[in-house]
Amino acid sequence: MKGERQQQNGLRSREERPLMYNDGANTGQEHKAAFLILREGREERTVLPADRRLPAGPCLIRSETWLLAPKLAELYASWLFTEEEPLTERLLQRMYYRLRAEASALLESPDGDWAAVTVLFTPELAARRSRLAALQDAQLEALFTALAERQRRGGDCRLDLLAPYPASAAEFAAMREFIESVAEQTLGHAYAAACRIGALIAPDAQQAAAGEIARIADFLVLDGAAGGAAPESAAAEGFARAAALALAAVRRVKPAAVVFAAGPPAAKALADLYRIGCSGVFCSAAQRTETLLRAACLTWEARQESTDTAAGGRL
Repeated sequence: MKGERQQQNGLRSREERPLMYNDGANTGQEHKAAFLILREGREERTVLPADRRLPAGPCLIRSETWLLAPKLAELYASWLFTEEEPLTERLLQRMYYRLRAEASALLESPDGDWAAVTVLFTPELAARRSRLAALQDAQLEALFTALAERQRRGGDCRLDLLAPYPASAAEFAAMREFIESVAEQTLGHAYAAACRIGALIAPDAQQAAAGEIARIADFLVLDGAAGGAAPESAAAEGFARAAALALAAVRRVKPAAVVFAAGPPAAKALADLYRIGCSGVFCSAAQRTETLLRAACLTWEARQESTDTAAGGRL
């Protein structure tokens, strides 16, 4: 292990490095042609090598699900409640190898061709910052080591990272510095400089903070899964309202920002998210077919409306 890295504050503009999920993030009517329906979570599927192409956008991987694997869950529980320093280090080392195996499995799969992976964050570690940083350090080293191994074998894949729920631009900047320091130590400066780092934003985040985070983030994901349990229709309606406010704040600061939505409420609020100019949504396998059909209908209606408007203007 490389040990726990210091998370330093400092704001650095990344506007010169736009996230190329498509031909460009657009504002106004043009965004609707680029609205993306993307995968959330790994799926067991077979794709022939000849058919594997870089997808239009990443697959969202919530790394907290890795901690649910039986062996990792057991190690994590032991590490969480152990205070003896030598033992915690040994447990963390064993967790690192398990996390590396999870990362390797992801990058070898079709969903690993382009993945956006969340940096680990668990509620029980929210108030234990040093423990959380040590776990995140292990995860990042595992991810970047697995990526380096994949590249050495000639694999072509892209790995983006998501900082979980920063409360301010300064907090996001510190997390960004942390991620880049691990990337540089593991993969070298060239990769660290090119690494795309976004932020997961909770629906109840401060609008001003979301705008300032967008200024220095490569992309944002408005996370409907962070809102807690609620009836499906109410959750979708509340998420759509919160997303509209957050997106408006972001566009005021960075009009071309790439902003996705995720979580079950996002798929249910698809029409509203499409209307307000979201870049797309991540959805699970269970929601994907319905979401694709609804998105196709919305795109067709928008094109018809645009055609009718253009025709009316010529009369």
